Amino acid sequence: MMKLDLRICSVLLFFVTALPFPVNAEEGKIIAVYGDVVKNKTPAPGWNLLWNANGEIGNAKNYVPLPFSEKDSMYAVMDEAGKLKAPRGNFVARDAKDSIPRFYIASYAMQDDSVGDIWLNNGNIQFRLGSTENLLLNVYLNDELKTNSTVKKDRVPMLFQQKLGRLRKGDVITVAVGPGAKDSGFFGLQFTVEEFPEGIKPGEPANIISPPITAFAPKLGFDGKTSPGYAKTQKAHCDNLLKNRPELVFLGDSITAGWNAKVLAEKFGKYKPANLGISGDWIQNVNWRVKNGVLDQVNPKLIVLMIGTNNLGNGFSPEEVVEGTELLLKTIREKSPQSKILLLGIFPRGRSIKEPICESIRQVNSKTAAFADNKTVFFMDITDKLIESDGTISKEVMPDGLHPAEPGYRRWADAILPMVEKLCQTPE
Repeated sequence: MMKLDLRICSVLLFFVTALPFPVNAEEGKIIAVYGDVVKNKTPAPGWNLLWNANGEIGNAKNYVPLPFSEKDSMYAVMDEAGKLKAPRGNFVARDAKDSIPRFYIASYAMQDDSVGDIWLNNGNIQFRLGSTENLLLNVYLNDELKTNSTVKKDRVPMLFQQKLGRLRKGDVITVAVGPGAKDSGFFGLQFTVEEFPEGIKPGEPANIISPPITAFAPKLGFDGKTSPGYAKTQKAHCDNLLKNRPELVFLGDSITAGWNAKVLAEKFGKYKPANLGISGDWIQNVNWRVKNGVLDQVNPKLIVLMIGTNNLGNGFSPEEVVEGTELLLKTIREKSPQSKILLLGIFPRGRSIKEPICESIRQVNSKTAAFADNKTVFFMDITDKLIESDGTISKEVMPDGLHPAEPGYRRWADAILPMVEKLCQTPE
């Protein structure tokens, strides 16, 4: 067999180790993250948040800095009375005086020459509220229009990418959001500036803002990757399950995460309860946690599940929440088939059950109740235990109209305790 010259091997090794890109080319090299910028009073190097105060969009001479409002903790133009007006960090509108559409503009100036191609990646723009039928999304490179898109009103964000090619230090990338044909609108925006080897296209953009109800999705950071804090919490939950081997598991969002420790120990202590609640969780997040967790290694006797209020609060329909709940029940049963599941109806929220959100909750609960087979899956709606006789929700039970205080957790515990004891019994 022919021997390979060691000098050539050394040169090859040098080039492999010196590459500025990750082994998995689809990941790219992150140059800048828009979401990290808007949290700061002073934009990071290279970034400017602007608006076209002096004329039409597409000419950098018309752009001026968007001031940071200390009072409202956002970049925004204020009127003479000191009130927020467009544009601002989540709202755009036409100027009443001259009808010029005022764009919210995020620009990034390259800090160095790129080695490969620069892409706008993981672009998310969501338009849910406003008096127009659509918003506009324009992408420029040094005032040259690269993309001109119409963003329809929808809960699902429009995802976008844009190849910008090899760039030099000082080249300016501009992402601008403006009002559509009529008047104004609120929006959510995320994107990253990433570098990829020449000729390599990134994978599909991550849906950072609102993944579909059938997704198995962890919480994502502004960079489109799993949030490190979320991954850390997931690992801590898994470690706790493996260490303590609970017979009883509570699974859900912040309402579950906030379980009063004293009440939990007092009412359910003999079952070594584990609290797997994470604040802000959607059904999609819990689906991901179960699928990527260790319930199959623990097989608790009972899993108490309550989830969905955050989905309703973020624009998902009752039908979607029902669909997602059904998928989640399937995921739990596949992961831990020996466990029984006590599915709780979504708790009421607000100051009265007459509020519109409670009607959506009733619709969800009436349909998810049908998932109970009373063999593996059981259902309870304890709304009547959490409200007062006149249908109000007291501040003592839920101070913020959503999260229980200790009296609320005591009502919750007392309502489900007989069922928990029945379902945790060991068959003779």
